Amino acid sequence: MIDLLNRHDPQLANFVKPKPDRKFATGKFHNFQVEKPDLLKNIPRKYKCYGAPVEYFLSKLKEVDKPKAVFVTSSLTYWWPGVAQTISYIKQTMPDVPLVLGGLYARLYPEHAKKNTKADYIFSGELSEIGGLVRSLFDRDIDFDVEKWFEILDPAYELYERVGYLVFLTSLGCPYRCTYCVSPKLWKRFIQRDPQMVLETIEKYLHLFGVKDVVFFDDAILINKENHFKPLLRFLISKKFNVNYHLPNGIHARLVDEELAVLMKEAGFKTIKLGYETTGKLQESTGGKVYDQDLIRAARILTKSGFTDQEVQAYIMINMPFQQIEDVLKAIEICRNEGISVSINEYTPIPGSQDWYVLLSNGLLDEQTDPVLLNNTVIPYWFKAGIDAKTVQMIKNILHKR
Repeated sequence: MIDLLNRHDPQLANFVKPKPDRKFATGKFHNFQVEKPDLLKNIPRKYKCYGAPVEYFLSKLKEVDKPKAVFVTSSLTYWWPGVAQTISYIKQTMPDVPLVLGGLYARLYPEHAKKNTKADYIFSGELSEIGGLVRSLFDRDIDFDVEKWFEILDPAYELYERVGYLVFLTSLGCPYRCTYCVSPKLWKRFIQRDPQMVLETIEKYLHLFGVKDVVFFDDAILINKENHFKPLLRFLISKKFNVNYHLPNGIHARLVDEELAVLMKEAGFKTIKLGYETTGKLQESTGGKVYDQDLIRAARILTKSGFTDQEVQAYIMINMPFQQIEDVLKAIEICRNEGISVSINEYTPIPGSQDWYVLLSNGLLDEQTDPVLLNNTVIPYWFKAGIDAKTVQMIKNILHKR
């Protein structure tokens, strides 16, 4: 297992000077500027490659005995050039080994991935279909049930020599149907892991690594909170692990209540992000997940429980289709009035989302648009249904001047 984004791998120091940790063991990835793709030549931004240097990767590959197969994952679709480059290095080192590409890019853009990477297999189905892939690769049958897998198996952190923090999922998917999100497409069912199992997993890896920060990265951790997250919080409080807990993925403001806030404070949560997204008519048309009154109520509950604006932030999206500048500025004002801080989350259209199909049907997006152009820092320069680059920068300046 090779993780090119593990900033805390001790072997990384043999190839590059590691960037120092910031608060809660976060920090910047190693990066270097590379030539822009032709599609981005006119975008006035630098183009960089992030992650471990190539020399590190090649050295790690040479340490590996010839495997039966290589599995490569992928994240955001507009980072596909890095995925393709990673695969090319593997193929240079192990030309005869079958290589499978999975992850978000492969699932959302399977045809693009087939055309633009050297992967032998593109896994674009649900995890429940992985049994068929194993059968075709190894001529072996496995019983692969997603719910059973998620309940029984821990994340394989033991494959790491060192990590700076631990990230866990206590659930898969989300029952909401927001127009800008593809979680329901990626996960057909909403699954939650038993809180006792989650606790045992956390304890196991805290003992192994001794880190001080634990992150929960669920899409919807507050769903069924009385039977799921609140019991987990009580377990964490009773264990007194003396670590910081974080919720960086945007919890549902409508589901925050007084007891929940008190439990999170007692447990030691230091990062709580609220999914606010926008204000105005778009709150209803994008799915009705949260309204101004929900955000205000959640902010007041959390601040009353002792959380500060350094610990509570609201995500505000910018550049949503048909969003007005007034919507963004009003949302920022509401957050500031309630004593919480703001994190700007730049929108990008995701293939397969409801927004995607609306934009296609209105001629505002071409289905053949290369994912590189959907990078959220590139979108403002050409996306006719959003806010232009100059205005986006103006809003960021407003936040920085505070």
